[in-house]
Amino acid sequence: MKSTKIALAVLAVSFALAGLAGATSTATQTLSMQVGTICVVSVTGNPSTLTVAAPGTGGQTPASGSNNSTYVQYTSTVSAGVARKITAAWGGSDAAPAGCLLRLTATPNIATNQGSTAGQITVSATAQDLVTAIKSCATGTGGTSGAQLAYSLDVSDPTALVAGATKTATVTLTLTDAA
Repeated sequence: MKSTKIALAVLAVSFALAGLAGATSTATQTLSMQVGTICVVSVTGNPSTLTVAAPGTGGQTPASGSNNSTYVQYTSTVSAGVARKITAAWGGSDAAPAGCLLRLTATPNIATNQGSTAGQITVSATAQDLVTAIKSCATGTGGTSGAQLAYSLDVSDPTALVAGATKTATVTLTLTDAA
């Protein structure tokens, strides 16, 4: 009987020591997470001067000036089923030189959710879709990241051209919810 009591005492001490050696403690936290609505747009700079030049052969319409060296970059988060678009317009008093039209095309990177080109537009004071179907994305900020902008100063009426005529216009690109 005495040996049974000693064995039980040794066993109890062993369990107590094992419990101390393997003891653990935990704590928990509850936190909330949320993705905010993000709608940010920028451009990589300004295109160089668009110049109407002499055609290759006399009698042809003067050659258009063009530039495709800039990009529109954007970061967008949208709710499920919602899309954004980029529109382009210039101020009400801006205009191309007489006899010319300013045309613009944006070509998004083929990466997921960066949208689709709306094709070539003639820039005017009325905002026009340039890139559509933009979902949640970030185009990147590298020199060639985002949607490439291709400007073209096209001759619409050679008889209205005036040598030396210059114009400066500000084209505003707006990232907004698609209607």
